[in-house]
Amino acid sequence: MTFQNTWFAAILCAVFLTGCGKSPESTVENFYKAVAKGEITEAQSYVSAQLVGMLGQPKLSTVLSAQTEQIRACGGIKNVTVKLQGEGEVRTGTSTVTYSENCPPKTEKTKLVKEDGEWKITANK
Repeated sequence: MTFQNTWFAAILCAVFLTGCGKSPESTVENFYKAVAKGEITEAQSYVSAQLVGMLGQPKLSTVLSAQTEQIRACGGIKNVTVKLQGEGEVRTGTSTVTYSENCPPKTEKTKLVKEDGEWKITANK
């Protein structure tokens, strides 16, 4: 696993459970869709302020851009499956991305928090 992949995995673990979606699951799905399209600013909107603070905006942008290229190399995203549990303002679980071609599915630990009324992906600690 390269440095960029390691950072992306950490970001996903932190960011998966947040976002502008109505549900934590839709937040994760929308995050991946934005990354796949190269819409980095939109993807960042699904990430918690805590995670952005930990990584810094420039590093987060770089990691997400690298992930966009990796997704494109895998032929795009075919499906995102999100399995979460928890109550209140925190959800944890896993997210599995199935690619359209050439790459095996990738499962990541995922954590989301409710931030200002919206679900955001945050650090998985």
